[in-house]
Amino acid sequence: TGSVVSSLYHLKDRNEDAGFFVFPDLNVRLKHATPFAIVNQYKYSAPFYVYTAKKFPGTEESTPLSCSLADQGIKIWIRKDIRVR
Repeated sequence: TGSVVSSLYHLKDRNEDAGFFVFPDLNVRLKHATPFAIVNQYKYSAPFYVYTAKKFPGTEESTPLSCSLADQGIKIWIRKDIRVR
């Protein structure tokens, strides 16, 4: 659920120009590799684990890439500490 379409953002990654498609409110409800369609080409993510609401262990600290995107003006949630349930 969430936004399934994104514009290309021209940003910096490790001080190099890069392009990103950002999905800040994307939620996954099924466990499998998720396909992404980019200009009539399909790219697949690496498999990942999907937790039920009761088994969710809590959020992790935001990645350096996420922090960098937020610093460049992308509106995404950034967590500075770890929250354990």
